Amino acid sequence: MGQCRRAKKYANELIKGTLVDHYAKLWSYGEEIRRSNPGSIVKMDVNAMLDARVERELQKNYKFGWVFLKDDIHLEDSFSISLMSDQHKGLLEAVKEVLPIAEHRQCARHIVANFRKRFSGVHYKNMFWKASKSSTEPLFNAVVKEIQILNPAAYDYLMETNPKSWSRAFIQEGKMCDAVENGLSESFNSVIRDARKKPIITMLEEIRLYVMERLYNLKMKGCSWPDYKPCPSISVLLNKLKRDQRYWQVLRSGLNQFKTRNLAKSYVVDLDKKTCTCRVWKLNGYGCVHSVATISYLNRDVATYVDPMLYHAFYKNNYKYQIHGMNGSNMWLVTEFIPPLPPLKRRMLGRPKVNRRRDA
Repeated sequence: MGQCRRAKKYANELIKGTLVDHYAKLWSYGEEIRRSNPGSIVKMDVNAMLDARVERELQKNYKFGWVFLKDDIHLEDSFSISLMSDQHKGLLEAVKEVLPIAEHRQCARHIVANFRKRFSGVHYKNMFWKASKSSTEPLFNAVVKEIQILNPAAYDYLMETNPKSWSRAFIQEGKMCDAVENGLSESFNSVIRDARKKPIITMLEEIRLYVMERLYNLKMKGCSWPDYKPCPSISVLLNKLKRDQRYWQVLRSGLNQFKTRNLAKSYVVDLDKKTCTCRVWKLNGYGCVHSVATISYLNRDVATYVDPMLYHAFYKNNYKYQIHGMNGSNMWLVTEFIPPLPPLKRRMLGRPKVNRRRDA
């Protein structure tokens, strides 16, 4: 370590404290969270050795976190939720054990990044995304058949990645979320990138303050919205569908049953059941171009057919809770627990990567 780096490290320890200092305050930090935010649950995994060191991030720690999350949000039946991850093996195994019947999706962006390392070219990338965005099995099978004809090895590779976890064709209906990319987590990781480099209590506080302020801002953002109208982002998507619906012809087949067609493509829409044979309406909750064309054909308001889960009322309900402020460490209670020590350092080969590795 060079002289400048040593000086910087020494200055940071003087200002923010050492790792040992931070870990020694964790019990007091937890008590302050419980005091300032009643109902909060604080758990810490410390091994049983005399030095009481905090455990590293291992598979059992993933399981530890999922067990308490399941209890905290009262997940009696995990069938009602969908999870998305980036192919982390420890996380996959932990979820299978704790939430065996939950829908577990894989981020398509991570799949295609690994796919392109072995099979480069824009053609492969475009066909993958076409398969990932396919909403029905016949459409998905048609695309992967093209990949198989082009390169059987590429087809075999994709089949080994469990396509049911990254294609819309296999997503469970009724979740009102057709996402195949984990962009939300990636955006959050980008925001907390600097905080993750800091000592543990400083890191936790910076993340907590960011979430606290964000929750308040989002709550205030929706205060003026009418309760029983779709959210603005959903309205933008509906307007795009309204522009595209002019290419579809609508034919009646029953009282509220219709057939929509565009050249060789055709789908059946049932307004009573709010379904379309393309499955998109049941996946996203606000509709597809075929349903919008049908509703517009009847001169009805498309917004009235949006699932209530996407209304302003549900948005406001998501942000009805708040995170309260906390006192500084000079006001924290002293606990009787043994102060834990930080995990032992593990030297990895090569120069440590600091920035998030972005896809090309």
